[in-house]
Amino acid sequence: MNASNSVLKSITPELPGNKIFKRSFLLILGKVTRLIVQVFIVICYSRKLSFTDYGTYQSIWLYVNIVSIFSMFGLPSLILSTSSQNIIIWIRQNKVLFFFWSSLLNFIPLIYILFKVDEYSFATRILVIMLIIVQNISIITETVAIKKEKEKLILVANIIFSAGYFIWHLMVLYRGYSLPLLLLGLVFMFIIKSLLMLYYGNKNTVLPTPANTVQMGRQWLYLGVNDVLGVLATWLDKWVILVFLSVSQFAVYFNGTYEIPIFGLMVSAVGNIMLVEFSKKEGNDIKKIKSLFEDSSLLLAAVVFPSFCFLFFYHVEFFTLIFGAKYLASIPVFVISIFILPVRIIYSTTVLQVYHRSDLIVKGALLDLLTAIVLMFILYPILQMRGLVLAFVLSTYVQVGYYLWHTGKLINKKVSYFFPFKRLAAIMLLSVVFTGFGYYLFSNFRNPVSMILGIVLCIILIASFLQNYYKKRLNIISGG
Repeated sequence: MNASNSVLKSITPELPGNKIFKRSFLLILGKVTRLIVQVFIVICYSRKLSFTDYGTYQSIWLYVNIVSIFSMFGLPSLILSTSSQNIIIWIRQNKVLFFFWSSLLNFIPLIYILFKVDEYSFATRILVIMLIIVQNISIITETVAIKKEKEKLILVANIIFSAGYFIWHLMVLYRGYSLPLLLLGLVFMFIIKSLLMLYYGNKNTVLPTPANTVQMGRQWLYLGVNDVLGVLATWLDKWVILVFLSVSQFAVYFNGTYEIPIFGLMVSAVGNIMLVEFSKKEGNDIKKIKSLFEDSSLLLAAVVFPSFCFLFFYHVEFFTLIFGAKYLASIPVFVISIFILPVRIIYSTTVLQVYHRSDLIVKGALLDLLTAIVLMFILYPILQMRGLVLAFVLSTYVQVGYYLWHTGKLINKKVSYFFPFKRLAAIMLLSVVFTGFGYYLFSNFRNPVSMILGIVLCIILIASFLQNYYKKRLNIISGG
């Protein structure tokens, strides 16, 4: 019995599902504090600041996120899916091309912010540029740490960053709000985080042996174009509101489309681990691909599906608790935006990246953007701001379907081969039934008691699904 337990313990870490769970959990834990802080800051700033000041504050992140994607141009995705040594070799062999395009992609957006964004003061524009640069460095250093499997370092660095982010935002808000002063502190914090990652991330690290790459420059181009199209699709609706309507309406729309960040973080963490694991494959390991897709989708569904149902049934109570009655106009937008959550259990481009089919990824991103634009013109006259968010929800489903269809063609398998649809449907059905019944039952209590009971039920459902997930992993290990 003891011998069998030893064997069981020794092989457990090697199973794809357990490795995804362990490493993803460390990444999620490393960032979850920061995300809680960000949500708290959003609550405080939206309640405390005027519509104009809050809209201006959030518009800073619109510029930062869009310009950051242009300037990095797919480098984080390339680092995760390709040998770092091969990237260095390619840069050395293509110095002129690399420095020309990297300079172009960095300088043009930054010059635009410096001379064309008139709604900010000159000092604010300089600080926005500095924030973009230091955030990019932070993203790259963290991506390299993921590649080197240093999740514990990422955990410590993000906790330290979160503490500083939280304290500085509150100090600036309650001791005399100043946007330039806020940005200056954030620049300093990103520098500290990057230095921690660089100093400790290079200790006792053995770089992986370079693997053969297929058309590195072409792959990088496709990944960069895909990231640019993706960020445009994410922020285009908000940009339309900001440019054609007003900063106040931008604030209303932004809060309505504010996606609870924990879901995006979970997908990103699991997806990054999947990329690293897929990139280690030898030949066409179809069974490993199937196993990783099944494990990741079930793991994410255990959390996302109950959370989606909670947000659907308790959308009014939840939203007014977070943002107050001040942003009641955002609720119709919020209800539509949460329908993007169910598709968040799928990291749909993983296999395409590892098989170097970035051309398909770019086509999918372009399809997503074009679909969203067409639907915006159709739906906005009918539903106004709700039409904008619905256009982007629908286009996301189209894009994910496109990626999965091509993934199936690539390895000669149907989409149904990758995912345990019956188990996923069962998780969703149970989430809907129990959450809906709980909402009806708890409606006899006044808010926030009814919502607190709903949260407790949601946590119980998540814990039950996660326990069932882990139990099935043990059954697989033991051969049951």
